[in-house]
Amino acid sequence: MIENLIIIFLINLLVVSILFSISLVIKKADIIDIYWGPSFSVSCLILLLINKNYSFPHLILIGIVAFWSLRLGSYLYTRNMGHPEDVRYSKLRSKYGNIKLFFISYVVQAILISIISLPIESVLSAIDLRLGIISWLSIIIALAGIIIEAMSDEQLKSFKKDPLNNGKVMSLGLWNYSRHPNYFGNSLFWWGISIYSLSLTGELLVLISPVIMTYLLLKVSGVSMLESQIKHTKEGYKEYIDTTSPFIILPKKNK
Repeated sequence: MIENLIIIFLINLLVVSILFSISLVIKKADIIDIYWGPSFSVSCLILLLINKNYSFPHLILIGIVAFWSLRLGSYLYTRNMGHPEDVRYSKLRSKYGNIKLFFISYVVQAILISIISLPIESVLSAIDLRLGIISWLSIIIALAGIIIEAMSDEQLKSFKKDPLNNGKVMSLGLWNYSRHPNYFGNSLFWWGISIYSLSLTGELLVLISPVIMTYLLLKVSGVSMLESQIKHTKEGYKEYIDTTSPFIILPKKNK
């Protein structure tokens, strides 16, 4: 599995390096965000070609990952392209310059892709796999995560389309029960994929993947960062925080 991890890292390092060169031309470093989802489909394809394992357990994993990754990539493409560069990248460039921006945002992402892919690497390098009850349950968990993430993204997209909602708090649909249901769905997907991998291979190391993803979504690039930016600018967000679960979809709290 270590060999697969190194290969995935090197291939994705090459891809993100090409994307960084493109970003310098178009002056839009946030194109790296679009690649995050599809990078796992790329990783699946590479591992499939290397290991040549085409059994049903292998193919069902590839299908689920491809469904998730291409959905997320297409969503981020339509959301980001045609809009100004994400302010996070503009600030990083202003503070550190392009070279450090490359290492902070692009090389680090290539490293994360190779680590988060551990469940995929484990399954696609194994042979004689058989699905059990836990495997099927984990597939349901992963699919539920995809559905929750997709529904949340579409609900937010529709909300932002209406100019009457400018400056308002999104608290409709799944957002009424979680302040970040899209991140919860993303985390749920990776827990499902990792439990699937664990059920087939017995390798506990694969659980590093959802632990890291959940931490990133909660503490680094997700909940904490977003809320630090908007809790002081959107009217009613303080009340929203007081009554709504930050991550997991749960019933409303009493004030």
